[in-house]
Amino acid sequence: MKKIITLTLAALGLLATPPAQAWTYSDGDLLLIFRASEHNNVEFDLGSVSNYLGKPNGYTTTITGWDLSLVTSVFGTDLTGVKVILLATTSPTNANPTAWLSSAEPNTTAYNIGGPAWTTSLHGTINAIGNRPKYPFNVPPNEANAYSIDPGGQYRVASYDYTVSGGNFNFIPKLGGNVPFTVEQAVPGFLDFWAIQPTTIYPNPPDHLVGTFTITSGGVLTFIAGPRASNIIGVTRSGNVSTVQFTTTVGNTYSVAFTNKLGGAAATWPVDVGTVTGDGKINTINHTSSGSAEFYRVSAQ
Repeated sequence: MKKIITLTLAALGLLATPPAQAWTYSDGDLLLIFRASEHNNVEFDLGSVSNYLGKPNGYTTTITGWDLSLVTSVFGTDLTGVKVILLATTSPTNANPTAWLSSAEPNTTAYNIGGPAWTTSLHGTINAIGNRPKYPFNVPPNEANAYSIDPGGQYRVASYDYTVSGGNFNFIPKLGGNVPFTVEQAVPGFLDFWAIQPTTIYPNPPDHLVGTFTITSGGVLTFIAGPRASNIIGVTRSGNVSTVQFTTTVGNTYSVAFTNKLGGAAATWPVDVGTVTGDGKINTINHTSSGSAEFYRVSAQ
């Protein structure tokens, strides 16, 4: 009888032990989160954020490496209204410490943040989102590098909602108040993807628009590299100087190309030497011309 009891207790101990974890988050990984009120948070590790950096403007790819069926099992097949977030961060000891955050707000106001605040608010929060499902909370995995976590359940401390808000569930749309803009977007919609570095590392403004993510109500997630196209608002002329007014996005560098003869490829137009850094407002570049009629286009980097 004693042997049977011992074996029974051993079996119960095995049942109580969480299964081996598949979640292998490291700093530099891109996290994809889906959330909605009164639902589980669904979280994915998409691998290195470097897969989306340094791409030529207009580069487009459909995002794979995440399981739509896990998302629809929580929120239903129509994802309309579900919130989506994308986040990544380097280590604070990286030579160029950078956090990447999604934003639902175009032309986000420059986010000037010092080194200690960057480490606490951005790296600390994003790193915790990635690491808490690994240890010590041992959230049972749904599949490789994916979790469905109830923010009010047994493993709530490892959930996105709990982590960003410090457990009070306030200011979740703004990463628990750690940033001055909304990091989540309702499906369907688009999310700007910003690189943010401490002001001591990167010239003001520290924001840089890496590209845009779009998502459909059916869950097709796409990334487009580079800044949004700029719109020319107007052109005024005084003497031989033309002032070109155009829309900008924070952190991108703008220049004006010109021609007095249409028909050639726009990429071959001469470019004025003047440049401006976007601040989310309407900016201008003055161009001196010979006096003949000219056509203009604005490019951004």
